[in-house]
Amino acid sequence: MPPLLTPHALLTQTGDPHTQIHITNLQTTLPLAHDAWGRPNLPQPILLSCTISLLHPFTTASSSDTVTPSTVHYGTLSKAILAATKEFTDLCTDETCPVPMHLRALVQFVHFYLTGWDTLPRFPCQERVVGDVDELKPLLKDVAMRLFELEVLLPKASLMGSGVSLRAGFGYDHGVGREMKGPSAYSMVLRLRDLKVPTLVGVNPNERLAKQIVYVDVEMQRWDWMVDGYCALEEIVVKSTEESSFQTLEALAQHLIERIIQYILIPHSSSSAPSNPSPLTKPHIQNHSKIKISLSKPTAVMFADAPTVEMVVDSDPEKSQVARGVWERVGKEGGGVGVREVPFPLVGRLDEWIARGEGGK
Repeated sequence: MPPLLTPHALLTQTGDPHTQIHITNLQTTLPLAHDAWGRPNLPQPILLSCTISLLHPFTTASSSDTVTPSTVHYGTLSKAILAATKEFTDLCTDETCPVPMHLRALVQFVHFYLTGWDTLPRFPCQERVVGDVDELKPLLKDVAMRLFELEVLLPKASLMGSGVSLRAGFGYDHGVGREMKGPSAYSMVLRLRDLKVPTLVGVNPNERLAKQIVYVDVEMQRWDWMVDGYCALEEIVVKSTEESSFQTLEALAQHLIERIIQYILIPHSSSSAPSNPSPLTKPHIQNHSKIKISLSKPTAVMFADAPTVEMVVDSDPEKSQVARGVWERVGKEGGGVGVREVPFPLVGRLDEWIARGEGGK
């Protein structure tokens, strides 16, 4: 199983790209994942973006001004991506071989359809699908790549933001005298884009008088969930922001990260383990997400677009003091009884739900 890395670590491993081909915002419609209200498998617009970082320069394609094997025809690539989405839809609606219409499943399948490399995690009837794709001869099967990146954006899947996206990167190792044998590492990033949330924040007297809009951008790096958890994640982030009253964006950023760890990541890790006597007993957790929060106040500085504060925290308690504080606090609440999952949708205020002590697992 290839290791799951952050995008930065994956780029460091594959090296800086020198020759790339991009397809940006290829449009289609799929009954994929969940809509902004949490309803599953309803048709919604999908934007797919793909980047191929080649191992070698274009050489013959650039010198001869023709499409040669040193490059990839972007028109053919676009058609192949759309064909993969159609094949995925047919696979998901096949009664004898159903596959959940999750974001992660689509990303995995498109990569598999284009490259032929059988990547993790496995899905139902994968053996049958592998045979079908082999007959099609995947477009990128024999293309020497450093890095293959695919992003699926759902522009209508967020109530408060400009969309939800899942971006994957698959790095390929080309040692001396070795053939490419599939991805050597990969990255997976779930992102909530530009949530617009009114909240009371600021140190100036006038900022304490009324709420102002804060733009919240959330990245969950090393995201290894197969299920779509972005609706619950947005609920936690939005309610935690609008119910807060901090003087600084820095304090708000840490508050959001602590809430995400306590009410999103820890309940998920607890539910995925067959037996978890304590939240601090975590041998079953293979990948801890790294959380990146970006906060902007567009009205705070008159002659600038916005001041922005960013904060990145590893949710692994062995690597982050912030994360360890949350894990220890949950552990002290009763050896696992303190693990609480917020219902979605939650009617009413989140802080009141927390105060009532509901949702123990």
